[in-house]
Amino acid sequence: MRSVVRGVTTNIRKLIDARPKSTGQTVYLTHVKWVTGKAQLEHYFKRYGSIQSVNMFYDPETGLHRGFASITFESKDGANKAIEQRPHVIDGDRVDVEPYIPLISKNNKKKDLTL
Repeated sequence: MRSVVRGVTTNIRKLIDARPKSTGQTVYLTHVKWVTGKAQLEHYFKRYGSIQSVNMFYDPETGLHRGFASITFESKDGANKAIEQRPHVIDGDRVDVEPYIPLISKNNKKKDLTL
């Protein structure tokens, strides 16, 4: 069992090390309050640069968003500024901002991974 876990850990480390080092135009947000909407996120993050899109991920059963969102800026500079100037407090709670990095698998098919 340990060898299987080590093999998985080694594979994950190889994939993480192979990812691009620079951030793209998209950032991934976690710990977004359920009362926070797209307009609030756009209003807050537009201070870092022009925003192309704001996406929130919703629970199909409740219709409420799940506390995760992604913001795509017009340029990489906006995303980098948002990441560098942490922490972010929106609606009284800290929202974590991480780079959104696509992960390339063995089959050269892109998978999404956020760290």
